[in-house]
Amino acid sequence: MLKSIVLGLVFLSLLVVATGYAGSFAGAAWSPWCLAIGTCGALMSLMALGSVRRGHITPVLRVVFVAMFLFCAGCFCVALAMPANEGAGGTLLFGFPLRSTIVLLGVAIVPILVFPLAWALTFDSSMLSEDDLKKLREAQAVMARANDVRRHGAK
Repeated sequence: MLKSIVLGLVFLSLLVVATGYAGSFAGAAWSPWCLAIGTCGALMSLMALGSVRRGHITPVLRVVFVAMFLFCAGCFCVALAMPANEGAGGTLLFGFPLRSTIVLLGVAIVPILVFPLAWALTFDSSMLSEDDLKKLREAQAVMARANDVRRHGAK
């Protein structure tokens, strides 16, 4: 059930991205907003899809994915909403134009710091259990036998 909901979010995010691309060809002013929000939604929902284990996502990761979506999309939206004044007298932050710095920090630097911490906090609950490893080994053995039969014929 949860996996289908997350897949729906992936589809919805990609639909927003596609709408943004279509709007950009038409010269629509709203298309960068769709691209910014849809891209962040696609990234976070794909990460959520990858973190589904045994039909659920660890509550810590749910909070992290939602918070990072809001943060990253918010940084994009703030940068889009700000006036373009990156000329010779434009505002600088850390030596970069302000809008570029907001996007760089909000979409690259902060996630690079947050996601490894979230993974470390949920490491034990995210790893395969002994039952999962046993099923994996059994499936691998069945596949190996099937490949041997296919290569060498039934003996």
